[in-house]
Amino acid sequence: MPAYLTTPLPAPTRTASSNRDLLDLLADYESLRRRANADRLAVERIIRHEPSSP
Repeated sequence: MPAYLTTPLPAPTRTASSNRDLLDLLADYESLRRRANADRLAVERIIRHEPSSP
């Protein structure tokens, strides 16, 4: 199994001192969430031996 699918991603380290910083931090976490969902789907397909979608 490829390491990039199983290696944990670090949490964002941005410090928030304004509302804009909080929105940027939220965007960072949303990006991690979307990647985690895609990685989970890829791992599930690998385990089931299904071809990936184009």
